[in-house]
Amino acid sequence: MTYAFLVFYKFHLMTPEQAGEAKEFWGGFAKESWPEQLTIVGDYKHAWGSEWNGFLLIETEDPQSFFEFWPVFRDKTRWYIDNTRTIVSIKREPADWM
Repeated sequence: MTYAFLVFYKFHLMTPEQAGEAKEFWGGFAKESWPEQLTIVGDYKHAWGSEWNGFLLIETEDPQSFFEFWPVFRDKTRWYIDNTRTIVSIKREPADWM
């Protein structure tokens, strides 16, 4: 069973320098510290029609890995991410469509 986590995020207001630091941090963090059990399916930088700056689509077969990792992730990104909202779902298998 595949679990999907749709994580909407909103940035703090930042100077161009801070925005550059945040982008650099995210690039390094995503490559070096991201758990192998969690797959970033998409990293979307806009969420038009909403108050969010963007969202991540994350999938895993082990939802506990997300719940264990999430507090660590939020602590490391709190300086530039103002708020998040997460929607959790279970991926429908093609056989379930009919």
